[in-house]
Amino acid sequence: MTLGVVVMNKPLLVSLFVLIISGVIVSRAKYEVVFLRKKSQALQKDIEKCADDLVVYMAEWSYLNDPKRLKKLCENHLKGMRPMENKQIISPEELTNSQFEEIEERDPTTKRRAFQSFIDSGLLSKSAGGR
Repeated sequence: MTLGVVVMNKPLLVSLFVLIISGVIVSRAKYEVVFLRKKSQALQKDIEKCADDLVVYMAEWSYLNDPKRLKKLCENHLKGMRPMENKQIISPEELTNSQFEEIEERDPTTKRRAFQSFIDSGLLSKSAGGR
């Protein structure tokens, strides 16, 4: 008789098993949806904060690049400055040792750095410039 009850209840056991598996799947899906919703809300808050920061940065940029403000700063900090003249610009080949020595008096490493930068850029050969 017990064998008959078990066999008779086989559809019931299968239904119960399917119901339990379905419950596990649904609850797992629910928790995943809750997690994703919280993550979405956090991302939305982050996006809103970035948008607010962007508005502030744009306002600061507008203020800092205001032509009137820049003109005033130039007048205060660049007094006595004037555009470069053509005679102030020379090629590396035109530099003489005396000019390098004059520069070197102000900063002893200048000559070495200048030669190296000219050599690195290909403007001067290693044998030129008094080396």
